[in-house]
Amino acid sequence: MGFSSLWPLALLVLVPVIILLYILKQEAKQHSFSSVMLWQEVYRNIEAVKPWEKLKKNLLMILQILTVLLLVFALMGPWLKSAGKEHEQVILVLDSSASMDTLYDGQQTRLEAAREAACGYVDGLPAGTVIHVIDGNQQAVLVLSSSKDRTEAKNRIRSIEQTSLAGDLSASLGLVQSCASQSEDARIVFFTDTAFDMGDLEASVESFYSEADNISVDTVGYAEKEGKLLVLAQLTNRSGKTRTAEINLYGTDVQGEERLLDIASVEIVQGESQPVYFELDETGNTSDIQVLRAELNGKDGLAGDNSAWCVVDETGKNRILLVTQSNLFVEKAFSNLSGIELYRTSDKNLTADGSADGYDLYIFDGIVPDTLPDTGSFLFINCEPEDIFKNCGKVQGKMLTFVDSDVTAYVSGRKFGVNESRIYQVPSWGTGFLKAGEDSAGFYGNYDGHGIAVLGFDLHQTDLGLQAEFPVFISELADYLLDGGLTEKNSCTAGDSVMLHGSTKGSELTFTEPDGKTKMLDASQAAGSYVQVIRTGIYEVSQELNGKVKKQKFSSAFPTELESSVVSAQSMVKDDDQNAGLPARIGALDIRNYVLILLLLLMAAEWIVYIWLQ
Repeated sequence: MGFSSLWPLALLVLVPVIILLYILKQEAKQHSFSSVMLWQEVYRNIEAVKPWEKLKKNLLMILQILTVLLLVFALMGPWLKSAGKEHEQVILVLDSSASMDTLYDGQQTRLEAAREAACGYVDGLPAGTVIHVIDGNQQAVLVLSSSKDRTEAKNRIRSIEQTSLAGDLSASLGLVQSCASQSEDARIVFFTDTAFDMGDLEASVESFYSEADNISVDTVGYAEKEGKLLVLAQLTNRSGKTRTAEINLYGTDVQGEERLLDIASVEIVQGESQPVYFELDETGNTSDIQVLRAELNGKDGLAGDNSAWCVVDETGKNRILLVTQSNLFVEKAFSNLSGIELYRTSDKNLTADGSADGYDLYIFDGIVPDTLPDTGSFLFINCEPEDIFKNCGKVQGKMLTFVDSDVTAYVSGRKFGVNESRIYQVPSWGTGFLKAGEDSAGFYGNYDGHGIAVLGFDLHQTDLGLQAEFPVFISELADYLLDGGLTEKNSCTAGDSVMLHGSTKGSELTFTEPDGKTKMLDASQAAGSYVQVIRTGIYEVSQELNGKVKKQKFSSAFPTELESSVVSAQSMVKDDDQNAGLPARIGALDIRNYVLILLLLLMAAEWIVYIWLQ
């Protein structure tokens, strides 16, 4: 026999209280008499005024004590091990994905309930059972391997922390099968709230899905117009009824101080999304705002998706240096972009003495300087620096095709003719976006902290500059090259891997997480390496280069589409997996209900005895 909890033992203090009530007597009343004939009764009077008497057998007292004992016994959640096969090893897989942070019973979360249930299951295992414990979400981590120590197993189970990552337990199947292969007789138990594809694996599933009254803040974004900051937050009602939500908009200034900017209220029909608009003018003192945060006012079933963040871009105008003999196509295309200051020169040696330093983008059109700038991004048109990449030949009279990539989202599939073009073997750090048959005539990427794009032809030898798609392509390319940040993006979702765009010539790169923890990356890892983002909130990356400290913030969002509402795992539960009243006691017979029935019968008997004694 085992018990789900031991705290009800504290109620045993009621037993001596009941006994005390039965040895206490009512206070004897004093009366005056005009005779001394009652002296012989003095002794009996003294005994009568004592506050206690000898404990006597009392059927009512015995029934009340038994009632308390049965009540304590029922509250402890007793269970009996079922008559079934004992397994040599048990594999317990606990889901720690973002949805497991949803409230399960109004007080504890699904993960907290799953941890408690898994620990209770370990208590019911026979001595000598080999235990494996796996922490699963979009990844799988073996937190305990081949241990017979039940105390250690429970400690490892309790150490599994809630994450903001998306995913289900299907990602853990490979690790589960690896553990199961160590024995011919293994029982596998999944503790999760989300249905997943288990394939042919024989396993039990413990569902911790629960209905939740939840509204998620999916995104927050902004635009600047006529001196005003226009903010848009997107909310989704994931509960079963129409709800009115109040949302607060906060702003964090350059000193890191957060303040409330505005409050809005919106009614959202169940299952639908609703935008919320904020319009902030200069009187709201938004000029120094670096970060916006939209937060649901109040609590609901899932706290993790109640906030969303957005980094306000304050880079100002971008400075571009065009090194060319003459190229009106490129000059007009870039000068028409908003927030651009374009400068032109034909001196290829201008960058050698450092006089051309400080530009955000350098466009080399048929001209390559001997020394490239230490900072900024590079666009090479019909030329290449041999120490970075090389062409591997030329093609003539070809049709070039834009292929799908981050810089060709709006021109993918479009074609144009070219008289002659260089072709390249795309380097490991690059991504091709322009094809000449099977060869690549253009690519982009990040090399040693520089954003780089390459076009292998002279624009005067093509009809691209005359097509309507040309300015669209240039705008997309500029968005990539003028990012100028230390990371590839300003926003991501928890669980994403973010590429760092630092410089190997700079200092160590500092990576600061939303909780303030920092880690340092060597300069050799500052460019081209990836870091995984596992929390929601604002991250900051900083690096010193040439005496200047460069910083960039980016936001990490809760995976609302995947985790704010999930498909219940209850459909995967077999009839023999769970027992009513004790959801996570696998292979055990819950006897609490039987004890409660006996308790009710005993209380009825106590009432009958009480009436009979009156």
